[in-house]
Amino acid sequence: MEKRLNKFKLRCPQCGDNFEAELNTAVFSEGDERRDILEESFARVTCPSCGHTFRANYTFAYTDDDIKFMIINDPKFVDLQYRLAFLSSLKLLDKKRKDEAYNFVIRMSKSLAEVKEKIIIFESFLSDKAIELMKYIILESDQFDLAYDDVASFTYEDDGNFKIISKDGRVMKLRFIKEIYDKVLKQYEKYFKETEGQMIDRNWAYEFLKKIKN
Repeated sequence: MEKRLNKFKLRCPQCGDNFEAELNTAVFSEGDERRDILEESFARVTCPSCGHTFRANYTFAYTDDDIKFMIINDPKFVDLQYRLAFLSSLKLLDKKRKDEAYNFVIRMSKSLAEVKEKIIIFESFLSDKAIELMKYIILESDQFDLAYDDVASFTYEDDGNFKIISKDGRVMKLRFIKEIYDKVLKQYEKYFKETEGQMIDRNWAYEFLKKIKN
């Protein structure tokens, strides 16, 4: 697949200097970049001022034409305003492009870690919505000894299990139990509404369960 290179303004986390780098905005599952994302070596750039190498979180689209999913990554998606602007842009697509997009599950992400997790979930033919609900239920469980607000990240990993990192740096592994996943999916799947360009994360799970209970 042909790359679509664009220049991005980046800020070095080490020295604080600003510089430009040319990065690919159209990433496909058939290319080497899929492997780079999974191995966490994707989008490595080097600051020309201090020589520090880091991973650039920037705007790009990841497309899997076989499984039919697309992930739009943009660090600005942390802001609701930017998410709404993206959803509005989808509505402005011409009919042909809209019909093509309709065949894909489209997700918004705001970090390279989220892109990686979505790829792992969809390539495992699992529902990311059921996965996020499982995470939320686990965190709210009385048997779990870590408070909800103490969790820095909670991800489904390529070994088929969950990985939890606390804000104080503790790392825990939880076994992914397919029977529980199937139970969650069976209970909530009828409420899943697939719309163009959803952000499926911890906040989505919270709002979803709140709406269902009401």
